[in-house]
Amino acid sequence: MRAISLQQDEFELIAGYIYNHCGIMLDETKVPLVESRLGDLVTRNNCDSYLQLYQKAQMNTPLAESLVDAITTNETSFFRDSKVFESLLMHLFEGYLDKSNRINMWSAACSFGQEPYTIAMVLKELINDLLRVQIQITCTDISTEALTYASKGIYTDFEMNRGLSMLRQNRHFQKNGDGRYKINDDVRSLVHFRPFNLLKPKPLPHLYDIVLCRNVAIYFDTATKQQIFDHIANQMVDGGCLIIGSSEMLIGISTRFERRDWNGIIYYQKVA
Repeated sequence: MRAISLQQDEFELIAGYIYNHCGIMLDETKVPLVESRLGDLVTRNNCDSYLQLYQKAQMNTPLAESLVDAITTNETSFFRDSKVFESLLMHLFEGYLDKSNRINMWSAACSFGQEPYTIAMVLKELINDLLRVQIQITCTDISTEALTYASKGIYTDFEMNRGLSMLRQNRHFQKNGDGRYKINDDVRSLVHFRPFNLLKPKPLPHLYDIVLCRNVAIYFDTATKQQIFDHIANQMVDGGCLIIGSSEMLIGISTRFERRDWNGIIYYQKVA
């Protein structure tokens, strides 16, 4: 079958749709990425062009969701930037648990679930008897495909070996008959998944003590970043802690957070 090329006007239509839907900027350097990620959708939906795929998506909600799923980046791994989990979060958890037996957390843009399950593993290791505390980890993503995958809590050898020690693999997972690994129910039960668009948010069920929104804002322009972090602040308790990517910062983005440094790890605290 002849490979179908992405034309400039088609790219502009698709890039505009993605920006309007979820705020992600796609400049002309992303033409090969869009072409590669949508090529399979073009073929599977019997389209003669990327324009036809775009037109079909306007009238077909599941196809529109698949288009967004294909474009949004889902790069993730267990214990990604281990200092955040092994050091900063342990410090924050201990502080909260000294004052209360309750922690509400939000993993924004959780992708395939490795980040929230990492949080749950850390909590399980810190608090062996989870029945004595009230812990809620809300996990959101715009990609319904990623959320479906994450909610199963089942991972391949490749995914398991990206960040997980053998000790944690043996402690928190059981091997399935198909050679994949399923996370244990006591860890899985802490995590609750739901679809969520950071650009067009609906209220979440809690105000959160700790929010992780890491390596997400790098895909947005300044105005969109300002909007997103304002939404996040609205969903947090006063004094709550926000953790973003190590290469990200909120200077010129939001005045609703103050920068904090703990053992060389930067995070932000919501201004009361």
